[in-house]
Amino acid sequence: MIRDEQKDRIAGETGLSADVAERLEQAIRLMTEGCYLSVADGAHPLERQMYQMAQAVHQRAKSELVRTVSMSVNVNESVTATAEMKRAVEEVRHRTQSIASAIDEMATGVTEISRFTGDVAREAEESHRAAEEARRTGHGAVQAVAEITDVVSDASRQVDRLHEASDQIGVIVQQIEAIARQTNLLALNATIEAARAGETGKGFAVVASEVKTLAQQTARATVDIRSRIAALQEGMSGIMHTMHAGAEAVERGQGVITAAGTGMDMVLSHVERVSLRVAEIAAILDQQTAASAEISSGVTAIARMTSANVQAIEEILTVSDDTDTLIRLAVASLSETEIEDFTIHVAKSDHMIWRKRLAEMAAGREKLDPKELADHTSCRLGRWYTAVKDAGLTGHPAFLRLEEPHREVHAAGIEAARRYADGDVDGALEQIARVAEASKGVMSALDDLCNRPR
Repeated sequence: MIRDEQKDRIAGETGLSADVAERLEQAIRLMTEGCYLSVADGAHPLERQMYQMAQAVHQRAKSELVRTVSMSVNVNESVTATAEMKRAVEEVRHRTQSIASAIDEMATGVTEISRFTGDVAREAEESHRAAEEARRTGHGAVQAVAEITDVVSDASRQVDRLHEASDQIGVIVQQIEAIARQTNLLALNATIEAARAGETGKGFAVVASEVKTLAQQTARATVDIRSRIAALQEGMSGIMHTMHAGAEAVERGQGVITAAGTGMDMVLSHVERVSLRVAEIAAILDQQTAASAEISSGVTAIARMTSANVQAIEEILTVSDDTDTLIRLAVASLSETEIEDFTIHVAKSDHMIWRKRLAEMAAGREKLDPKELADHTSCRLGRWYTAVKDAGLTGHPAFLRLEEPHREVHAAGIEAARRYADGDVDGALEQIARVAEASKGVMSALDDLCNRPR
């Protein structure tokens, strides 16, 4: 405060009253301290000029604050989007690297399958040749069996004729037996007649005796021949039975071999189709091997470009951090002055910084401890909200709708940090999406409060 003697001296030097001089001195001090809104209007022209100057400086400071906050919002929104893009690109890079590894493994597998398919093709070719040989052998066997059937049939016919001849011999033997009996009877009669003739008939008796002996030998021979014919016929019957059974067996064998030949033809046909199909598959696999190599090369190139993009994004984020630091210093400097609705304006920047930190957490650039994060009542906006007494603000619709989305922003942000710390990245991203949605309500309410009529 100016002492009385100073007031008198100033009043004498300037021609102002001591009270006016004191009010001007106080206005200058307030201007120097940045308390532009505290400078009072007065009746003296100098006081009015001082008041108008304070209002003009305040308006410039407020405009500077609005520009700085707007820049902060834009920068932090850009950083948020860039951090989210970095996370997405990082995810693409990891997935691309995984895909590249999988493609390399697939290419190796395709090459191995192609090799196996080549072996299968060669085996199929061998099977085809074996089946062809088996078919020729089968056809030869069918022909041989057919020839055996003819031989057996011919032998059977020969045996039949032999059997007929033996039957005819039997008939002849029966006739010889009848002749032998007749001869024996005649010899007996001749012997009787020779006995009657006495000496005269002795020569005749000798002949008759010889005839009788011959007849008896003939009879015994016919008996032997009959037994031999019977044995021959019995043997031929066995042979006939065996021959017929053999013929039937050969006929059945011929049928089996014929069926086998037909089956072999079918097998051969299937083997031919399989061979063709395997050859087609081998050709396709060769094409797939080349395609896999080309895809692998492309994916590897994408992975390299993605890594370069991640590095570029990281550099952008670093530059943005430097810019954000400068903006914070500017806001801190403006906070030392008296600006209307300062907290409401700066809350926009604080809000976007909060979103940016969450995005950078998701991008792996910042670690957030959920236990150290402020809730919606402890941040700058929350403290202002609970302390404001101006009825023109507390009754405004934008003020009334501000608290709910503001609470949602902090609650979802803290939950996102907790889930990220627990390793639940997907859950953290869901909560960050909730923050982004609730943020729209916060920013809308803050804009309406800043633009409210005075």
